[in-house]
Amino acid sequence: MTKRSLTLIAALALVVASCGGAVQDTTTTGAPDVETTTTAPAVEAVLLSYSLAAGDEFQYEVTIDQHIEMSAEGDESTMAEEEMPGSASIDLSGTGTFTQVVSDGPTAGTYEVHITGDFTDVSVTGTVDGEPVDSSETPDFAEIDPVDVTVVVDEQGKLVEDSATGQDQLGSDLFGLGGLGGDGSVPGLDLGRFIGIPLSDQEVTVGDTWTEEIETPGMMDVEPIVTTVTSEVTGVEETGDVEVFVIETTTSTSPIEFDLAQFFAGMFGAFMPDGASDEEKAEMETVLAELRFLISIDESTSESATRFDPAAGLARQVDSTSATNIAMDINFPDEETNEMVGFVMNMTLDQDISYRMISGPTA
Repeated sequence: MTKRSLTLIAALALVVASCGGAVQDTTTTGAPDVETTTTAPAVEAVLLSYSLAAGDEFQYEVTIDQHIEMSAEGDESTMAEEEMPGSASIDLSGTGTFTQVVSDGPTAGTYEVHITGDFTDVSVTGTVDGEPVDSSETPDFAEIDPVDVTVVVDEQGKLVEDSATGQDQLGSDLFGLGGLGGDGSVPGLDLGRFIGIPLSDQEVTVGDTWTEEIETPGMMDVEPIVTTVTSEVTGVEETGDVEVFVIETTTSTSPIEFDLAQFFAGMFGAFMPDGASDEEKAEMETVLAELRFLISIDESTSESATRFDPAAGLARQVDSTSATNIAMDINFPDEETNEMVGFVMNMTLDQDISYRMISGPTA
């Protein structure tokens, strides 16, 4: 078994999450007014917003825990030179430091945030095909690529533009086979994220809720990917000598089903010589008719708690947990025999991640 086995299937399975365009369309759903409890609030309602300015630099200590369960069967020749494990159960944990550097955005009221970070202390335990993983060697499939993305957000932290999405990123992920989640494009594995949540456009206090719906255009014939973010102010507490709003958020991303067969069919068709015989054309038509590269991702959900400092206008801490279920169904021609061979894979990824501010203009 090669070390990059799990990286390959995970990267291929998760690449669909980055199939959208660079700009996400955000709308507020539900009634125009924020829902408010009938009980008189104990805390004065305020308009929450991020206090960002060009030149600001924030650093966060980040901890991550992941659990990966995978099962696969079929002919691994569908995955070229990679040797695919039949099963894997992996636990990964790591710590690192992430930096957000702020610049002026393209329009008034927007900010460009360059996010970089890496996990320098990673440990891995578990088994692959029943054999223990040697954590001291840190297998390639357990590596998490460094984060280096740029996002544009407004004063409410709503995403305007994301460099991690788009067709170029899809090609990079598909053929570069990078680590999991480092580009911020994977539901539930969004390590390259703006650290904070979309805030309400209206004043809020304890008990108030709001919902944002983010629609990412799909690539080719894929339906748009819809992410719904619902937040509620559940309390106020002291963090050190700072009073923060505790905001609990549920994020759900619609199911995704994507067949790359059309993409590969176009590649294969391009190699058909102009003078191909009828027999060669018939063989190619048979291959294209049976070609399958189906990726499906169940509805992805995550729960988070943000401790937002309304006076400083920043998220001092974000703790989140998420779950993602992925499946692949492949039918591809063998490189040597050209016979169609199949392969199926199922993977579950559970993740806990925490961001804690350690330095910044008002930290």
